[in-house]
Amino acid sequence: MKKIDRYIIYNVLITYIFITFFLQILSIVIDISQRMHRLENNQGSIKQALIHYYPFWSIWLANTFSPISVFLSIIFFTSRLTKNSEMTAILSSGISLKRITIPYLISAFLIGGFSLIMNYSFLPMANKIKNKFHYQYLLSLSQKSKYENSKAISTQISNNEYLFIRNFSKKENIGHGFTYQKLNGNKLVYILKAKNIFWSKKYRIYILHDYIETYIKKNKDILFKGIYIKKNFSMTPEELLPEEYIAETMTILELKKFINIEKNKRCHNINRHLNEYYQRTSLPFSTFIFTILGLSISSKIKKGGIGINLIIGLILAFFYIFFIEISKVYSTKEYFPSYLSVWLPNIIMGVITLFIYWNRNKN
Repeated sequence: MKKIDRYIIYNVLITYIFITFFLQILSIVIDISQRMHRLENNQGSIKQALIHYYPFWSIWLANTFSPISVFLSIIFFTSRLTKNSEMTAILSSGISLKRITIPYLISAFLIGGFSLIMNYSFLPMANKIKNKFHYQYLLSLSQKSKYENSKAISTQISNNEYLFIRNFSKKENIGHGFTYQKLNGNKLVYILKAKNIFWSKKYRIYILHDYIETYIKKNKDILFKGIYIKKNFSMTPEELLPEEYIAETMTILELKKFINIEKNKRCHNINRHLNEYYQRTSLPFSTFIFTILGLSISSKIKKGGIGINLIIGLILAFFYIFFIEISKVYSTKEYFPSYLSVWLPNIIMGVITLFIYWNRNKN
């Protein structure tokens, strides 16, 4: 590795760290000012938020917007090289833009690789802590009421098992009006009913009160009654009634398993979880696209210098984020497949990047 490579990699990484840190501080200050009244309404404090929420929220924010931070870092650093005529001197010495791209791509590989590892394993742990604080202290009264209210459960837990609960409270882990059915092919062979059902977190088992078991035989039905019985169904309450953003609290292997379970349940909201699954890879990959795009935009002298390059960069970054959110909405409504909604912004930005980079190489 040549000295120029080390120089570029070092400065790109340092600029990236500085911009990421600055954006986190700015975001935390703005977010606290907007959420202060909700903290007070839910008996929380800024001190608690700064210890138990914002460090983990910052990890989520930094990792989610890492490609944008890389983009701004590349533009800022390369524009400074161009303004000081360093880039012109490098290219004039016989070194091509393709050769200069290599250390930029190495920087993208280091940042993107770290982001990928975070997305797959460590970010979900931060999200669990962040979400726990969010649900306790940062929900509005109407959102909190909706979150804590009992809900009906009607789901298929395997190919031949069905579970129904008239209402279940995840806050209390208690449900009423329980029915479990088991089929053999298309024939009903077993029914279990209970007035109440309780989930024991300690033993990770369901306890049914005032139950009736019915075994449906060819000639007659066999009934058993009792005060309580313990059952180990294949799903926990969190899986039966998953939170809207439960997917972001799972590692990539846990998420894949959870998606398979939701598919078996024929969950209508499956694309929301699939979006999270595919985005774990697509966002780190976009680091390479934004690195080349940033280099292409800022390696040529323009009137306005760094300022105009940053404006162009912010417009493209806003377009990318907006496009991601729009495509995810359409995917959630099942207008087109989830993998396409997540990768389409990268494909479009990749085509734009290749066009700009190709034109820059010609000049």
